[in-house]
Amino acid sequence: MLKKWLLSGALVLALVLLGLSARWWLPPLLDLAGKQSSQIQGLASLVQLVLWIAAPIVVVIRLGLLRRPEPPAPARPDAPPSIEHLEVRVEAPEAADFLRRLGLGAPQPDLEKAAQAYLQYLVDAYRYLDLRGMGVSDRVALKLPLLEMYVPLKARLHTPEGETWARQLRVAGRLPAAEEGADMGERLSAPVPVLDLLQKHGGLVLLGDPGAGKTTFLKVLALALASGQGEALGLGGRLPILLPLAAYANALADKDVSLDAFIARYYEEERKIQVPLGALLARALQEGSALLLLDGLDEVRDAGRRHLVVDRVRDFYSRHRKAGKGGNRFVLTSRIVGYREVRLAAEGLVEATLVDFDGEEIEAFLGKWTAALEKAVGSDTEVARAQAEQERVELLEAVRTSPGVRSLAANPLLLTILALMKRGGIALPDRRVELYKNYVETLLKHWNLARSLAGRSGQEVDLVETMKILEPLALWMHEVSPGVGLVKEGELLRKLESLCAGRGHADPARAAASFLKDVRDHSSLLLSRGEHHYGFIHLTFQEYLAAVALARKAREGSSTLVEALAPHVGKAPWHEVVLLTIGHLAIVDQWEQAASEVVEGLLDRSPGPPGEAAVWMGEAVADAGPGAVTADCRQKVVAALLDTLRAAGRVEPARRAGAGKALAAVGDPRPEVMTVEALELRTVPAGPFRMGSEEDDPEGYEDEMPAHDCDLPYEYQIGRYPVTVAQFREYVKATGEQPEDPDSLRGPGNQPVIWVSWFEALGFCRWLEGRWRKEGRLPEGWSVSLPSEAEWEKAARGTDGRKYPWGDDFDPDRANTEAKVQDVSAGGCFPGGSSPSGCEEMSGNVCEWTRSLWGTERFNTTFRYPYKRQDGREDIKAPSQILRVLRGGSYFDDSRLVRCAYRGRGGPAGRRGGIGFRVVVLPFSSEL
Repeated sequence: MLKKWLLSGALVLALVLLGLSARWWLPPLLDLAGKQSSQIQGLASLVQLVLWIAAPIVVVIRLGLLRRPEPPAPARPDAPPSIEHLEVRVEAPEAADFLRRLGLGAPQPDLEKAAQAYLQYLVDAYRYLDLRGMGVSDRVALKLPLLEMYVPLKARLHTPEGETWARQLRVAGRLPAAEEGADMGERLSAPVPVLDLLQKHGGLVLLGDPGAGKTTFLKVLALALASGQGEALGLGGRLPILLPLAAYANALADKDVSLDAFIARYYEEERKIQVPLGALLARALQEGSALLLLDGLDEVRDAGRRHLVVDRVRDFYSRHRKAGKGGNRFVLTSRIVGYREVRLAAEGLVEATLVDFDGEEIEAFLGKWTAALEKAVGSDTEVARAQAEQERVELLEAVRTSPGVRSLAANPLLLTILALMKRGGIALPDRRVELYKNYVETLLKHWNLARSLAGRSGQEVDLVETMKILEPLALWMHEVSPGVGLVKEGELLRKLESLCAGRGHADPARAAASFLKDVRDHSSLLLSRGEHHYGFIHLTFQEYLAAVALARKAREGSSTLVEALAPHVGKAPWHEVVLLTIGHLAIVDQWEQAASEVVEGLLDRSPGPPGEAAVWMGEAVADAGPGAVTADCRQKVVAALLDTLRAAGRVEPARRAGAGKALAAVGDPRPEVMTVEALELRTVPAGPFRMGSEEDDPEGYEDEMPAHDCDLPYEYQIGRYPVTVAQFREYVKATGEQPEDPDSLRGPGNQPVIWVSWFEALGFCRWLEGRWRKEGRLPEGWSVSLPSEAEWEKAARGTDGRKYPWGDDFDPDRANTEAKVQDVSAGGCFPGGSSPSGCEEMSGNVCEWTRSLWGTERFNTTFRYPYKRQDGREDIKAPSQILRVLRGGSYFDDSRLVRCAYRGRGGPAGRRGGIGFRVVVLPFSSEL
């Protein structure tokens, strides 16, 4: 407060002093502008008057601001309302105060009593995360505060115009089927927080896959509003009304009842609230102070009744949406498939589709999960926090190291089950086939438990018997609907009847119908996806169960399984199935010999496009882990991968790069890319070469001109390949110098290291110089450094001025560029791109640091051509604000940027995913 008065007082004093002195300082100032004296004097008087008036105005304003009551501070003034601002520990507020905030006027005893009972029910019902139906929750503390655990959802808004729906949007681990795409609409916006949509629109239809978090979102809204935290959500004071639409549909089956009347009856009769709620709900709707949360339109099974429910909801929405001053708000949820048939089209209502969790959201959930669990089972102590952090790291590692697990973790339900399995004592294996087995058994145990509680008993609820139905069913579904995983109800029923007949059921038709009814009513694994389609909750489970069914064929002989798998090699929807089949044989069945025979059989037959079988078998062996196949089998896989990697002109670049990745995972035997000891150098002779671009070259840039003869009067050696991840790891281990970006150490060992700064690249060179000097491998006076751009260009193009290392014509088979591979590739994948000096991957793959300077302006080099080594451009001790030259272009650049003459630039402290380096050995010190 004192600081505010001091600032105001200083302003008043300044105005007074300016007013008093205006007659002295203003005339000379205006004289400079050439004004007449009478005008000057008049204007001086006017300015003095304005300044005198301004001073008391400041005082009045200051006093007025002091007397005005301070507005309540928002939860976080630097951010808009958000779920993250909610208080975690919730209690039902005092009813009278809550009703006043709803704008219902003076509290009445009957309304207060109803409100207190209703609010307490909502707080009690939704205070904690509901873990029922997740299989292993009996071993986990159940009191996990919902608001502490919740991670906000995002959705894509359906729009008549705008961003066309991106095909990378996935549903249950797969691209949406045609019916799902139609139900979601042709155009979707970029992902936005769901709460933002609710704040901006009076009505919201929220579509999402099973487990996507639709119901949990409604519970969060109900709990937040019931505990008086509507302001923190940007929704103001509202009465939340959460209603499962299936309950309303069931009531309509008995007799006609309006939605208004049913809501109160539902809470009084089905939720056992012992006070009348009708008046409370009616007043809230009348005043426009309600938030209607209508859950699970898809759970209304009967199509005719679903249409009736939608009609009643539409009428209800139209009557109540503009009530009171602000209008009531509405949210309705449904699965994607089936919504189009009963679409709730109405004025002011928008539709949005939930998107999967991304990496940040997965990490946020796991952080909240582990912290809350440790508090629940122990205490908020240093030890508990350390245990929570350890569990978080282990869970994140399981997600990060396996794309399959990452795909599952994008679904909030499946991510929760993953965390529950970990907490329940189930180890998270490195091999995902074991993890999928645990997932499926967890979901099946819940399914069969639900069936037993529903009164079903006997052999059909046995886990083994259920698997014997689901395995061939999943294989059949994958055959008839590969990569989509949706089948029609009639076809599914006929397949089930056939399977039940094969299992010896006395009445296969009845058994099939019973199985399908259980799927609809109890399953968390196989789901009804709309009125006439079925599919697994995630495509991964269909793939896993199909793989298990295929692995059973090995009992008939490995050749039988090879015959079954061979037609699918090279077909993307079968990639995961083939890998999991071999993994199941090797890991779950522990049948090393059979797994090896299948791998070798597929290598011998080599089905699919050239090199594809080798890549898939390499991935399968790597995925299964050490000891999964025999030593002879592993050697055959390595040999096949090396042959594929080097098969330029015969195998497509992307497949060669895939072989390189698989080789790194199996174990790349090439010491020249995997060790510093065998790091290979190529000799570049002394003498002149043609540097830069000719003036008539349409692809050349001005900073590459003029082309000129540049003489390097010394012989030197340069790395055959860029320095690899494995070699950089050796440097880090030997020196303890941890890179600023840990991702530089996470890539496959045989690929060029990326995410390294110029300083870190130079640090590697200095370490290597010291090591080789100690080993006697470096002659006296020689040094190891980054190449100058002249040394780099001469090694890349030789002496004939060619445009690319291999010649003047661009050839995409000779360089990893133009996004053909879409990632960094292993050293040796592009042998056809070798330079005259024998260096590889000098065009494309990764840009390479040089020791040469560019200047301080990104688009205007200080050091132009002709190249002059002694003009300061090779000052290796130059300050960090001076950019360094990059050469070679990367995998995402086009043909123009991978020419030998192209000069890139970057700040020496910067790092990117497409920048690496190679070493040069010089007959002098690069420090000079």
